[in-house]
Amino acid sequence: MGSNPSQSKPTWQQSIKSPLIFSLVAGIIAAVVASISATGGGDNPLRVDIGLIAFGVAFVASLVVISVLAMASKENPRELSEGSGVNRASDRPTKKQPGQK
Repeated sequence: MGSNPSQSKPTWQQSIKSPLIFSLVAGIIAAVVASISATGGGDNPLRVDIGLIAFGVAFVASLVVISVLAMASKENPRELSEGSGVNRASDRPTKKQPGQK
């Protein structure tokens, strides 16, 4: 039940904490900007409802964008670069391939 010392600590790319913090900050900024701009002047009350809506939209949208970008930047495993492939002989252009004249 304790922590396993053989397991390594996840990197910032594998951690969920940094995308959540970034999304939280983006949501707070959107909430403040939307609340103040929707007020329409100093005599009107602060529009907290619009701010909460803007917070939710900005939080979810930034979290989705970050997760899609994280999935797109996943590197291939090392074993995919090993073995024989179609272009593996292209590093020897002067040597004739079997079956060529």
